[in-house]
Amino acid sequence: MAEGLLAVRGLSRSFGGLQAVDAVDLDLRRGQLLALIGPNGAGKSTTVNLLSGVLQPTAGSVALAGAHLTGLPAHAVARAGLVRTFQNGRLFGRLPVLENVLVGAHARCASGLGAVVFRGAAFRREERALRERAQELLAGLGLGADAHREVRELPYGQQRKIEIARALMAQPHVLMLDEPAAGLNSGEVEALIAYVHALRAAGLSILLIEHNMGLVMRLADRIAVLNFGRLIAEGTPDDVRNDEAVIEAYLGRRKPKQTADAAH
Repeated sequence: MAEGLLAVRGLSRSFGGLQAVDAVDLDLRRGQLLALIGPNGAGKSTTVNLLSGVLQPTAGSVALAGAHLTGLPAHAVARAGLVRTFQNGRLFGRLPVLENVLVGAHARCASGLGAVVFRGAAFRREERALRERAQELLAGLGLGADAHREVRELPYGQQRKIEIARALMAQPHVLMLDEPAAGLNSGEVEALIAYVHALRAAGLSILLIEHNMGLVMRLADRIAVLNFGRLIAEGTPDDVRNDEAVIEAYLGRRKPKQTADAAH
């Protein structure tokens, strides 16, 4: 397996006697969208937490563009360029939308503490540039008119978009989208698909963790499938769709073989 922008080798995590993630290998190339799927309890959330530094692995390694991230805390992983959204939104409900998005720039902010305290010219220039960038991201997501509204005033689907904008403010090399379609209606899902297509077309590498299989099949270049913490399949959407181990994991049975009688 050729190493990509994100290279994960032998990633493992146990909790007492439970092996939640077991020797997982993943590769994500530049400009590619890799989907990580699996039944409930497959280990997807634990894997994302390991990749983002929320949890530390029992064994294995994570590297981004050749730089090893294994063992780094979450803020250092984000600063290195591996940035995530969360399955359950973590926005500040009483703050305006724009301020929530600007929080995402913290990991990349160049100004030191002194510049922030004394609001020097360099800090003011950086602040203006960041605000312009945040406004552009919100406009791209159809939220430009909502920039100064409190987040709690917006419907859930709009809040999911704010989370994506906040993550993009960190200028990630790899964006991990954790269940971005959760709670969205069909129209919002279509808008999300179009936006993710545009991000990938712009060259962003994306790791998508998602239950919506229709969305996954339409977006993914490759799909990795977890079951009971182990990687059971990896390949193109067509490869995975027809993989018997995947069918068994999701349906609890193997795909029945067509007989000559059944064909008539």
